[in-house]
Amino acid sequence: MYLTVKQQVKHLSKEEYLTIKELCHTAKNLANEAIYNVRQYYFTEGEFLKYEKNYALLKNSPNYKSLNSNMAQQILKEVESIRAKLVGTKNTKYSNVKKLALNKSKYTVKVGQTAKIKASVTLVNKNKKHLPKKYAAKFRYRSSDTSIATVSKNGKIKGIRKGTCTIYVYSINGLTKKAQITVK
Repeated sequence: MYLTVKQQVKHLSKEEYLTIKELCHTAKNLANEAIYNVRQYYFTEGEFLKYEKNYALLKNSPNYKSLNSNMAQQILKEVESIRAKLVGTKNTKYSNVKKLALNKSKYTVKVGQTAKIKASVTLVNKNKKHLPKKYAAKFRYRSSDTSIATVSKNGKIKGIRKGTCTIYVYSINGLTKKAQITVK
């Protein structure tokens, strides 16, 4: 979804490599904490958590304290930036998803056959539109066991072999529903 640059840093000692690895791990954990706070605040309050409040919640976090303060603040600002890009709180056109629903929670398919998961959303502001596909897919799908059943980017389930698994459906802002799949 985001453009990334991969660079290799060569000729590092084992100690330098382990230090960089630990810093990256800590930075990732701090970003996850910040995203989790934004998400939970949205679920409980119906609005997004601002940088200042997220900072107040995380400034005593072990992950925040382990990083240089400039680096930690930059991570929190990046989370704020991502949140704002998804759907800004003052966006006049688009609204975030408030509720995700599936038409069925259990599907049964035979090996080699297909079924389609049908998902729908309720928006926070019904007078606005859902964010267009050019920004991100309306739904994302994932199978817990692709050796039993696969799912396409359009929600088409295909039975691979007998067994059960779960298909997870994600809305654009991370809400999740799951469907139990039985392949006979």
